[in-house]
Amino acid sequence: MFANVPNVTVSDWFAAAEITSRMLRTLNNIGPGGVIIADAYRRDYYATHSRTLDHASQTSFIVYGYHDLAADLAEYTEEYGHRAWEELVPAVDCTVWECLDELAEDLAGLRWVLTRMRQTMHELGFDLTSAPYYYDRYASSGGYSSSTTRMVRDRYACRAHPALTVTVKSPVDEKTGALSLIRISDGDRHVTGWPARMRTQFMTGPNAHRVRRAIEAYLRRTRT
Repeated sequence: MFANVPNVTVSDWFAAAEITSRMLRTLNNIGPGGVIIADAYRRDYYATHSRTLDHASQTSFIVYGYHDLAADLAEYTEEYGHRAWEELVPAVDCTVWECLDELAEDLAGLRWVLTRMRQTMHELGFDLTSAPYYYDRYASSGGYSSSTTRMVRDRYACRAHPALTVTVKSPVDEKTGALSLIRISDGDRHVTGWPARMRTQFMTGPNAHRVRRAIEAYLRRTRT
């Protein structure tokens, strides 16, 4: 869509948009699974629940989520006290706008495997609850001179038990052959995790179902 408008960046497209205090309070009220979306057709942001999203869309994408808000609000409350909300709102608005171009570039590079994983997790009762975080993983821990793999971290909340979250770190391009890493947490406590190969869409289903089974087993041990 943006390619059809010469000399216009994604951030230009959203120059008049604003993430407001009301929007963040709506996000907080939605709770786990809540997200803020940048919608290219509206040229604006809006808060919604991630279960309403089309995960294959490249014209509307998550820029902020409930778990991002929870973490940021805790940090800002510690630093600013009663002024936390007043300081947080413009900071979120500015940070999101500054990241739009890079976020859209990463979004354009996504392969079907990642999209299918998000769809399958949604079908099994897990909702994206943070903005996808893109980063470079170095081939070796020895320094920054080694080759890198572009990665994305998705975070999900369990719909039936929101305190349980699932973090999935995956290569943006599965053709690199890099391993994904799946981790389940209960609040701040690690539950379990495993490396996974997801080179085709047919490998996403078994891993998503493994998440479901691992959480069911954990609930049987701890909630009965």
